[in-house]
Amino acid sequence: MSQRVLLATFRDEGELLGAVRAVRSRGAAVVDVYSPYAVHGLDDALGWRPSRLTWACGLCGAAGALFMLWYQFWTSAVDWPLNVGGKPFNSLPAFVPVIFEAMVLCGAVGTVLAFFLIARLRPGKRASLIRPRVTDDRFALVIEQTDAAFDVQQISSLLESHHAEQIEERVLDGGPRPGPDDPEAWPALRWVNLGLAVLFVAAVAAILLTPRDLTRPNLEFLPTMRRSVPVEPQSAFAGLPLAQPLPGTLARDARPLHFQATVEDEQRAGEELSNPLAADDAAALERGRVVFVNFCISCHGPAGEGDGPMSARGYPPPPPLTAEKSRLLNDGAMFHVISLGRNNMPPHRNQLSQDDRWRAVLHIRELQRRAVQQAEQNDAARAAGEEEATGKDPPDASGP
Repeated sequence: MSQRVLLATFRDEGELLGAVRAVRSRGAAVVDVYSPYAVHGLDDALGWRPSRLTWACGLCGAAGALFMLWYQFWTSAVDWPLNVGGKPFNSLPAFVPVIFEAMVLCGAVGTVLAFFLIARLRPGKRASLIRPRVTDDRFALVIEQTDAAFDVQQISSLLESHHAEQIEERVLDGGPRPGPDDPEAWPALRWVNLGLAVLFVAAVAAILLTPRDLTRPNLEFLPTMRRSVPVEPQSAFAGLPLAQPLPGTLARDARPLHFQATVEDEQRAGEELSNPLAADDAAALERGRVVFVNFCISCHGPAGEGDGPMSARGYPPPPPLTAEKSRLLNDGAMFHVISLGRNNMPPHRNQLSQDDRWRAVLHIRELQRRAVQQAEQNDAARAAGEEEATGKDPPDASGP
């Protein structure tokens, strides 16, 4: 069936919108609008009602969520119940992630399929353009000539006032159809689409019609993991006794400390423990410096004077590590304090290995040695200044 229309092309989307509103205000019927991209406000200008694809999206999403809720309940509580960690078979919180994913998937796929159905799109369909370049950089407006009283001149003048580039009358008869010899027809694509559809239908039919034993799963992936024997921690396994160290031995890398966070045990640790690392071990000293910077400097300060940033923010400052009382502590007692804490100092045995605690002791000893040397130099400089002020020669350090 042929249809007489008036075709107008525009360069700008704003001119197209103005022309659509003006034409509809004159009572003319707009057949279609062609645009290379979506134009905001065009559906309102055409008087279209809101899209019903939102309903399709919501219904498909709800259907996917309900189906996945039923499917998970059926598989985990009815058809093949598994005891996973003692939780109930119909554990709804465990179903929520898959329900959400199925809702999103079905909503998205259902919306696309509904759009294809409404727009009458199908695989292999070839679009028939009413005018070249309408999908590149031109906008086209198609107006139907409803009857003989349709005033072509008046509508053309109205379109020209909105800067229409070209206006022409046409007779639409359903659009040109490509012949079998047309290279743009791509007849092979139709056969490819038909073959894929046949394969899909055949695969679905094979899945549904192949005999199956529904009393057991067809394939078990990693059966040892599926059928692993549940055991309780620290209990016998398969009737065998637990593996225990031999009497009088310790497991590898196990060095237990039989001390408590008390003053008596601190004194005992100072008597019984000694640093297994040499004081001149450069690698141990460097590692001790790193440990001190990462774990101790916040309270004790970079030089161990108790002036760390925590003390500046109201935390009780610790006693200086360079004080005489700290210097008189044995290495074992200092190791005990680092391991089990003292007063406001928390224990660090869970953060530091035993070796790193001994390395930290080496670095603290190095800080104390530097502090003593600095104090001796300051005392010597002070004594020299006093001697110079009184006019006396300083004593000869070499002896009488």
